[in-house]
Amino acid sequence: MRKNRYVLIFRTEERNSFDIVISRLAFHHFPNPKCCFSEMARVLKTGGKLVVIDMEAAEEALRNTENEIETLRDPSHVRKLSKEEFTEMFRKNCLSIMTLECTELPVSLSAWLNLTNTPAEICADISKRLTDEMKGNGLTGFHSYQKDGEIYFHQRWLMMIGKKEGNYYQ
Repeated sequence: MRKNRYVLIFRTEERNSFDIVISRLAFHHFPNPKCCFSEMARVLKTGGKLVVIDMEAAEEALRNTENEIETLRDPSHVRKLSKEEFTEMFRKNCLSIMTLECTELPVSLSAWLNLTNTPAEICADISKRLTDEMKGNGLTGFHSYQKDGEIYFHQRWLMMIGKKEGNYYQ
């Protein structure tokens, strides 16, 4: 068993080995995202690129509620990070940000719940919370709305591409 599950299995001489490292929809599952990010930066060559695509956290006031609902649906969810948190990780690991794109995607609540085979009672709870939000009874961070008789919400994604400028590791 490895002592540190966040350390990528590459020898010291394999530091600076990769031209590109890509992480897609993973950071919100990491208990220690800063450590994971540092490892990704560590194995990049100088001039290499780190591509991160993940969901962006709701505004601070709604973040806990949003993460609570996400965790109900998918127990492997830890927490979404903000654009500012990602930006800080790039900066602290000597990665200059080349691309920063934020996108809102419309998501059908029923399709989203089906992706993880969410149990019926949890589906009902989440549906109620998003319906209540549409009625003005409590905010969730999902910004839910009705479309064609179905509940939808906007999921915020961000894509950041950084270029490694030097060797600094947290």
